[in-house]
Amino acid sequence: MVKVDGMGFGWIIVDGKKHRHDVVIFPSGEVKRRKGGFLMFGSHSFKREEFEELCKDKMDFLIVGTGTNGVATISGEAQRLLDELKVETIVLPSLEAVKKFNEFASHGKKVGAIIHVTC
Repeated sequence: MVKVDGMGFGWIIVDGKKHRHDVVIFPSGEVKRRKGGFLMFGSHSFKREEFEELCKDKMDFLIVGTGTNGVATISGEAQRLLDELKVETIVLPSLEAVKKFNEFASHGKKVGAIIHVTC
């Protein structure tokens, strides 16, 4: 089971490894750097393509962390995809999102997440 050990502005620790960029956590437990428009951090808008890759794996819940201040948004195209796929999506500021991720994962739920680590 993957666990988010901590998070702050500009960083996140997943399974003991510190990442200084946005992350995507797949239901399989794989953790990847989020592809984004900035050098170190992802864009402030989650795109359809990001969710297409993440949602290839079946999951009970998708957690979207919108940043420490909740600034990031889900694009219209991305939201339409999530609606079409009927993916149970929970959108929260990132500090709350990682708590929810850990809660679901600790109860054996298949959870995917995309976490923005700045604003």
